[in-house]
Amino acid sequence: MAMEEIMKQMVKGVKSKYGFEETVEKLKKKTEELGWTVIGEYDFREKVRIPFAIIEVCNKEFATKAISKPENGWISAMMPCKFSIIEMPDGIYVFGMNMGLFAKMISGELGELLSEVSEIDEKIISTVL
Repeated sequence: MAMEEIMKQMVKGVKSKYGFEETVEKLKKKTEELGWTVIGEYDFREKVRIPFAIIEVCNKEFATKAISKPENGWISAMMPCKFSIIEMPDGIYVFGMNMGLFAKMISGELGELLSEVSEIDEKIISTVL
């Protein structure tokens, strides 16, 4: 498998059935309903001249569990969870890391935690399908 194909599998994307603004709002609302927090929101529309935004979400309990062991410090580079929302020629898309795939690649407690994060990510993204 080509490296590009592997990289594409590491990111999950879905087409939203909503417009740009509504997609962003639905993702944020679902994040909060699930007990997570939107800790960052970046609107790049003026800089890149197309509808494009990133929201960062986090759950302090998950984050603390993930990085509480020194051997798991590397996972901090993937925190917080991010979703990008971008307008493509055929609609609005939401992209995020494929945490389910990462969970399969990591053993033990951290792998289990990433599997739980993957389930939350799925619930957040499913709100725009």
